[in-house]
Amino acid sequence: MRLAVDRTRQGAVTGPELANAHRNVGRLLAADIANQLAIEECIIEHSTGPRQDGVRLLKTSQPVVVPLMRAGLFVAEGIWEMLPGAALMPWFPNTTAIPTLPSERPTILVDAVINSGRSMQLALDALKERGSQNIIVATLVGYRPTLEAMAEGNPTVTFVAGRASDRSYCGRGGTDTGARLFGTMSWENENI
Repeated sequence: MRLAVDRTRQGAVTGPELANAHRNVGRLLAADIANQLAIEECIIEHSTGPRQDGVRLLKTSQPVVVPLMRAGLFVAEGIWEMLPGAALMPWFPNTTAIPTLPSERPTILVDAVINSGRSMQLALDALKERGSQNIIVATLVGYRPTLEAMAEGNPTVTFVAGRASDRSYCGRGGTDTGARLFGTMSWENENI
């Protein structure tokens, strides 16, 4: 995990290359997330020909992956890819209400960076108000004191992070995660 996360921190890595690095971290986070989901035995078509015993997510364990846009998209895509039967439902926290999601399915809220935790807490509060029971928060990097406070304040929520940072930082322009991912680092008033 450390090698995958380190790639996302390198200043020269931007655009599609950075998006792929975020997807790779998402794929690795999916392993921790999968441990929180119920599976069942099934029969699979094995590569050697005969049918074999395999596993799959229970239908009620197939999660809804909700990336907080923009920066959460590519980490979420990596998670989504690794969890067969999952759905992807992007959310734009500054412009729209969180979408109505099936409360019986696990919800995975994803953001690339959790610093103050405001957007993530807004999503958590909205989901809890609607009766969601099984919520997982996934992030590439989170500010350790914020992650600890959020975990304490949301004891029924599972938190998974690629890295916990002891430094609080809000990027701007060329150092903003979303701008680096989407190639808008040099845009004047980059505020997307």
